[in-house]
Amino acid sequence: MAISVEQAIQCMLERTPVLSSEQVTLERALGRSLAQNLYARYSQPPFDRSPLDGYAVRAEDLVGAAPDTPVILQVVDKLYAGSVANVSVGPGQAVRLMTGSMIPLGADCVIMQEDTDGGEEEVRIFRSVSADSNICWEGEEYQAGDLLLPGGQLIDAAAVAVAAGAGYRMLTVRQQVKAVILSTGDELQQPGEDLYPGKIYDSNAAYLRVSLQQMGVEILDVCSVKDDTSRISAAINQYIGVADLILTTGGVSVGQKDLMESAILQSGGEILFHGLSMKPGMPTMLSVKDETLILSLSGNPFSAAVPFFLLVRPMLARMVQNSVWEPRWITVRAATPFEKSSPTRRFIRGTCLADEVAIPSKQANGQMRSMIGCNCLLDIPAGSGPIHVGDTLKALPL
Repeated sequence: MAISVEQAIQCMLERTPVLSSEQVTLERALGRSLAQNLYARYSQPPFDRSPLDGYAVRAEDLVGAAPDTPVILQVVDKLYAGSVANVSVGPGQAVRLMTGSMIPLGADCVIMQEDTDGGEEEVRIFRSVSADSNICWEGEEYQAGDLLLPGGQLIDAAAVAVAAGAGYRMLTVRQQVKAVILSTGDELQQPGEDLYPGKIYDSNAAYLRVSLQQMGVEILDVCSVKDDTSRISAAINQYIGVADLILTTGGVSVGQKDLMESAILQSGGEILFHGLSMKPGMPTMLSVKDETLILSLSGNPFSAAVPFFLLVRPMLARMVQNSVWEPRWITVRAATPFEKSSPTRRFIRGTCLADEVAIPSKQANGQMRSMIGCNCLLDIPAGSGPIHVGDTLKALPL
């Protein structure tokens, strides 16, 4: 019996395991999900520092400084980034600083080099500044002990920079989801081969592979199997316990060559559901063996794409404990019409811009060309009539 998308997600999440954690280097952490909170071991900056080239001075010594009446100060030291001040700044004194260098004791501001004559033994200063000017204070960005990255954070380039800046070389992250893509069908040929009569190129495998890679999933294998129950079953069993997810396409409907259900049962798998109350993707099936999930999708490209996005995102969110993959529905207004009625719940492709969505006229299950440029799925309730310009719609950004 077909079940709703919401029921399918609930059923799936009840059997979706949370992946274990592991320690990896920063370079290998990109795209992974942080498994525990990351705290600052030091303050940042770890000392008062200069954000520019100039002179560390006392603001009270600059009163009245102007281009026609410069203040002249004695330069008592020069500091580069990484060096430590040996002297403190007293009345009438200055320490020359390079960007990133430590602020010496006694100074309460920095005057930029452009407002001076650049002197080495004494410096003429042509403007005044207030105390605290041009100083990055210790702990200004964060203090030792502060939470830097919460568990579940998706590690991107900025997160890597924060972790590196805090002195971390290794991060504890969730293991990477491992997936296998299995296309089935006697009619399939691989891109690059000559196309023979009655055959079609396998676009599903390419689409699913790239989509999973964009979500940080490791692809263990992509393979194609003829319409043979024993071969399909053997291909599935090869990756049970190795892959976290096996995605299959084709063979899930009710035709004589739709062998996926019998292949799953032959492999010893447990079918959790077979059929969703929606179009496209109605014959979608989910199975499990041991802790490997097997999501079986239609062979029609768009019929495979829709349940893929509806189901795989919450599945990944649970596996790696990262809410970034959880579906986040938004409300939009139709900028173009859609003439067809929807007796059953229907998902169609669209292109969102701000709070409006344009709907391509071509929505056939076997067509993917009109998916180019589309960035959302529109959820059309069962019993809906045609969509008119200005109608309010529920959209899932892709």
